[in-house]
Amino acid sequence: MKRSIFNDIIGPLTRGPSSSHTTASNFIGSVVRDLCNDKMKSILISFDEEGSYGKVYKYQNSEYAFLSGLLGISMESPDFFKTPEIYTELGISATFQITQLLNADHPNVVELSVTSIDGKKTNVRAKSTGGGTISIEKFNAWDVSIDGQNYELLIEFPSKLEPEIQSILGREHDGLIVKIFETQKTSNQNGEIDANFIQIKLNDEIPTSWINILESLSGVSFWTIKPIFFVMKGDQLFQSAEEWLQYSTMNDLTLGEAALEYEMALLNLSKDEIMAEMEKRINIMLQSVEFGQKERVKGLKTIDSTASQISSASDKNKLFSNSQNTLTAVRAIASMEIASSGGYICAAPTGGSSGVIPAVLYTLHHEYQIDKKQLIYCAFAAAGIGLIHAIRSTFAAEVAGCQVEIGIAGAMAAASVCEAAGGSPKNGIDAAAISLQNTMGSACDLVAGVCEIPCHTRNAISASNAFICCDLIMGGFVNPISLDDSIDASDASGKMLPPELRCTSMGGVAVTPSAKKIIKDRGNLGDE
Repeated sequence: MKRSIFNDIIGPLTRGPSSSHTTASNFIGSVVRDLCNDKMKSILISFDEEGSYGKVYKYQNSEYAFLSGLLGISMESPDFFKTPEIYTELGISATFQITQLLNADHPNVVELSVTSIDGKKTNVRAKSTGGGTISIEKFNAWDVSIDGQNYELLIEFPSKLEPEIQSILGREHDGLIVKIFETQKTSNQNGEIDANFIQIKLNDEIPTSWINILESLSGVSFWTIKPIFFVMKGDQLFQSAEEWLQYSTMNDLTLGEAALEYEMALLNLSKDEIMAEMEKRINIMLQSVEFGQKERVKGLKTIDSTASQISSASDKNKLFSNSQNTLTAVRAIASMEIASSGGYICAAPTGGSSGVIPAVLYTLHHEYQIDKKQLIYCAFAAAGIGLIHAIRSTFAAEVAGCQVEIGIAGAMAAASVCEAAGGSPKNGIDAAAISLQNTMGSACDLVAGVCEIPCHTRNAISASNAFICCDLIMGGFVNPISLDDSIDASDASGKMLPPELRCTSMGGVAVTPSAKKIIKDRGNLGDE
């Protein structure tokens, strides 16, 4: 599967606190909106009783995210948190339930059933697969494969019209079609073929001529779905850390420069377009640090806002070490406070780990005078580490624990520091490897299902640690375990964790007496 830096690593641009449960929920809602051609009357959203979604959705803005996606409201919009009232005004009922979902093979399985004003039902089964990525697997009676990274055309038609449908798809399309899935068929009570269904994945908009023909055919229903992400029209330049290192060395490029070329080739965009898009994302990250340091943030659920207080103490030289490492750690907490309060952020690579990269880039920019242009290459160096991880593993803590979120964010940050320091491509990759090796096996045990405890301080330590890992490698430490092997080991060890330690709030610090007291004392959790 192709992976994009903007689609999967430095991004998406989203609301906090969670890319798995906030961002992906909005994206799933957006796809379902495209599948509902009629006005909505009622919506039922169901989570599996054994999964992660059902345990944390109230605390991670999943309700607002699903509902805003279904209405086409941007996560950047101030109306994001007004969606329940908007639904009431529109006369649409929306219900969430936790129940047993058959064959729930992933912690983030969700089923949506939408009824239109004329009684027509649309049923969808989907998954949030980590870092904001999604997978739509069922649409009514049909198996589908929709991830939001292409234009999609779904056609349901009588068997007798199959020649007409095939003739449309057989026309000249100049590389427009990415894939035509095998035709599915259903039978009526007499065993006769009742309906056919076909899914077509495209890398550009569906031609108007196709739409006109489909509209003219009696008995044909069709649905068009717009991409959520950048469409990946090109090819990957490398797929492992070893290949990335070889590409960088052969072409005399830094890690950041090589990663930028990867994204240019994959998205078929110019260097200026890619640079501008990354700068946009960096600016949002830096803003999250700025805002979090200025004043106390409202809306946190299990802890009080402290980043501005610690920053003030640093300014007054009241901290014992008051080092760059401490400042970076505080900045990570500042960024996480913005994310946890539902602010607009850049997931890097996830919402739960969105403090690490912003804090390190902020420190590089403000303390080490790394200018914006060079900062872009630092971000691409970090992104390349995340890219290799995405190809080999997952960003879903529900699947493999905290090391695939905050752990890999720390590894990414270590590579960005090496880029800023003028290190070699091997320096950056090795710094990332030793960082990841030291987070292996870490539990995802968030208290009350909220990305605050222990997530905020884990982001802080990972951000600070990035500078140490860079210094160790550039000072001469020899990394014995390759980054590719480290990622594979991290993935394997994470999957060995029991479900209680994978984003279910059923183990670790989440079930300690202290955590239970927090939940009791803050009895309005999830209702703020």
